[in-house]
Amino acid sequence: MSIEREVGRLEPGDAFGDWLAGIIADWLPDQESDARVYRIEPASHIVCRYEFAGGVSIIGKFFGAPTGAKACYNADAAMENEFDRLRRAAGWIRVARPLAKNSRFHSVLVTGYVPGPTIRELIAAGGALYEPLTGVAHLLRRLHDCTRTSCNRERDFAYFHAMLDQIGLPAPRREKFNRLLGVWWHSPRIGPDVGCMVHGDATPGSYLFDDGICAIDFEGSRDHAHPVRDLGILAAEIKASPGSNPGAENHIGHLLWHYSQSVEEFRRHTAALPFFMALGYLRIARLPWRAAERDWLLGEAEACLAAGPG
Repeated sequence: MSIEREVGRLEPGDAFGDWLAGIIADWLPDQESDARVYRIEPASHIVCRYEFAGGVSIIGKFFGAPTGAKACYNADAAMENEFDRLRRAAGWIRVARPLAKNSRFHSVLVTGYVPGPTIRELIAAGGALYEPLTGVAHLLRRLHDCTRTSCNRERDFAYFHAMLDQIGLPAPRREKFNRLLGVWWHSPRIGPDVGCMVHGDATPGSYLFDDGICAIDFEGSRDHAHPVRDLGILAAEIKASPGSNPGAENHIGHLLWHYSQSVEEFRRHTAALPFFMALGYLRIARLPWRAAERDWLLGEAEACLAAGPG
């Protein structure tokens, strides 16, 4: 679950604070006021909420200050990519509004702040999920439909192998995963005919619910991807939610049903789902703070692939 903690203030005259205030000048009753700074954790980069006078808040994500395992990358390119992805996606779905970017301040991306709990927080609190998941299903369907293209299945499989590389399995078990992936490669379930732009980081923490759904965090968004990739990653996250989620199977079925526009589509998406759920489990297994669940996650990933095209 995401946690906010106050870590300081930006006083008038602070270069970064003055730049932020300039971005939202029309929203502020007093541009000379200070701003409270709240760190949001966990996150793959330093992410902060800045609360100005009148309760106006914005979010800063610092690509030049990574906190995860991936630290060697072009921070400015990552900042530009997410800014552009958010602007593009905003033409079709509700996203956190991209406001500004600046390479001088640790490659920061600034977006609007959306109040309301994430799907992850609703799961942790035992809250009702059917309405929020219906919203996520419709949001993803619109994003995918509006960005239809071909599917680069080679890149989807390469991403799978990249996750396995990060985890570093013993040779015999890695070979077993390789064999299972080979079966999927030769299956028509993951075909090259239909692709789209995917959210890319379809975790419960990437969707905010405030009587509607808003998507955040488009750093991992990609074109020419299989549409079920987003659904599979989210399904794995729901099933593996800390504290257990006794209604996980029903929630996953609900998500797929409301994403699909016919019974035939539902069956086709359900057939491809195990491949991308396995990918979702591997994404979680590589996280150091989920190390205690690693064996279970790997077992679930293997079981998903083994239960596939056969």
